[in-house]
This record gives sequence, C-alpha cells and structure tokens, in this order.
Amino acid sequence: MENPGKFTLRKVQPLFSSQENPPHDSLNYWIEQFLSLAIQDVRSSGVAKKIELHLHRFQEFTLDRYGHERMSTCLRRDVLSWQNHLIDRKLAPATINNHLASLSAFTTWIMSHDRRLFPSGDPAKGISELGLPPLEPRTLSEAQVRSVKNVCDRLERFHTLKGRQWSKSELETRIKAKGRPLRDRAIVYVLLSTGLRREELVRLNIEQVQPCEPQALRQAKKARILNVKGKGKTERTVFLSNDARLALADYIELERVKDAGDDIAALFLSATCVSARRSEGRLSPQTINNILIQIGRWHDSELTQAERQISPLRPHDLRHTFAFQLAKATGADAYELERRLGHRSQRYIQRYTNPPEEVAATYVEHF
Repeated sequence: MENPGKFTLRKVQPLFSSQENPPHDSLNYWIEQFLSLAIQDVRSSGVAKKIELHLHRFQEFTLDRYGHERMSTCLRRDVLSWQNHLIDRKLAPATINNHLASLSAFTTWIMSHDRRLFPSGDPAKGISELGLPPLEPRTLSEAQVRSVKNVCDRLERFHTLKGRQWSKSELETRIKAKGRPLRDRAIVYVLLSTGLRREELVRLNIEQVQPCEPQALRQAKKARILNVKGKGKTERTVFLSNDARLALADYIELERVKDAGDDIAALFLSATCVSARRSEGRLSPQTINNILIQIGRWHDSELTQAERQISPLRPHDLRHTFAFQLAKATGADAYELERRLGHRSQRYIQRYTNPPEEVAATYVEHF
C-alpha cells in the first residue's frame, strides 16, 4: 500500500532568483505548484488526490482561522491547532497522521526552494505523530461464519416478493426483479475464501476464474482466480474453497447469463433492469457495501444473542476473517500472508496474526 505520508524529495532548482522577493504569498498558489511539480506523475493518482485533499483542508482551516491564507504567516502553533482540529472532528489517528505528513512534505519542499516563503521557519517541523491504537483484526468467529453461511444459503427466500409462501417450483419467478441472491451468496463465499479487497472483487473478470465453466467448477478439486490486481500494481493468485466454487458455479450458470451479453467481461454484474447500471454491467464498490450490509441485517434479525450479531457487515470484515484463519493455518507465515493478501506492510501483516479480544480471552481458560 502506497502511503501518502511517505515523500522523497527530488533534486530541486530555485523557482526564482535570490535577489527577487518571493512571489504569490498564497497557500493556494504554492499548493498548486507543489502538486504540479512534485506530486503529479510522481505519485499514484490515488495518493496524489489524497495529498491534494489534505493540503486544501489545511488551506481552508487557515482561511477560516485568520480570514486569509497567506503562507508567510503560517506558524508551528497553527499546524498544532490544525492537528487538534482534526482530532476534534473524530478522524482516526492514522488519518490525522497522513494529513500532517502531506503538509510536512509540502513545507519541506517549500523550504528546499527558498526559506523566505516561510520567514518564521518550517511550521510542520518537529510535530509528533499521534500514537496509533493496537491493531486488532475485526474477524467473524467460527459461530458467526456458520450462521452467515446459513443465511447465504437461504438468500432466495429473503429476495422473494411479499405474499404467501411460494413453493420451490414457483420461487424463481417470484424473485424481485433486481434481486440476485445467487450472486450475493457467491460474493460472500468468494470474499471469505480469498480475502479479496472490495475494489479487487469488482474488478474481476470471468476469464480470471480457472476453471470458469459451471460444471467444471462443481467437479474441480481446486480452483483459483488469476492475476488479482492489488495495491501498488501488485498481482497475485488466490484459491477458492469448495463453498466458493459451488456458489460461483450456481451464479454463473443460473443468474449471470441473464445479465451478461457477448461483450461483458465482468464476473459480478448488476441486474439488467437497474437504471444506474454501468455500460459494462460491473458492480460498484458501494453496491458491494450495500449487499453485505443487508445480509448482515438479515443475519442479525434471526438472532437474540447480541454477541453473535455482526451488523454492519463490511467487506473488510470478511478479508480479516480469511486472513486470521490463514495465519492460524500457516503458523503466521509472513511470506504466505503477504502473497495471498497482497500486503507489503509488516504492520498490516501483524494485524492478522493478532487474535481479536474475544478469541484471546479464551486462551487463559487453558491455564
């Protein structure tokens, strides 16, 4: 994962001669210069957008605080006040640290060109990062996984039109027009058995599934998804469990054919009757969120024990569940975790090997 806080200075040339006064005493002007000369085409588009967002938030804070956004007046106390402002907005510590790192990269770049732009010195220098809370995976327990699978295997009933109880032979014709229960079931099983990120899931094409024919999937002892494109231009192969193979086979054979034309490559598709359907039929990341949230609600509606409820169910919960189980199965093999999860940060690898509190609490029972 590329971190917007990590910034490497390139060799720079002064933007104006030492005899002339610094022009344009404006945060907005120099932010645009910084983005144009030091960020665009150097950092990934996603990280560039985050840095731009962070810097313009500081500009807006300065304008609101003083009624102007003159760069020459920025002091260390202003950056500390901005940090406290972000804390008051209830942003996560890691998010606040990324904001400050973007600002520090900007002020360091300015100081390397001409110190006169900040007459009182680098305002972001020496400001400490916030401490981060312990990394704890948000995983589903084995009991929760069982009950989620139970709901997924009955999704057709949740998608039926309201009315009398339909027989199995009538059920298919009574599914809501936009309902795709087999697709939603396959999404859950694929996320549980591969640990894919939400964005990775929506980018999948059917040709990446090997084998991709329904009958071959049902009979296969092993199936995989090839060339999963992750963060940092990485690619990896992930494997499908038996549940995921069967769920995908049902979806491809019975539902996907209704929504796919000859030129449709995406694996998971919106229903053709959805007005906001994309031209290629591909689901959006927000739709994945909505599907899981609804499944989580249906799951919890059948339970009376609060400790077994899972709402709101999120794609990353299933990724963490897969990762924690993989860590247990491999003896926390960092190389295998990195290879299957597409992570390069040891900090995030450690997240998956640290048990959740409710799991760790059971360990002492054996002592």
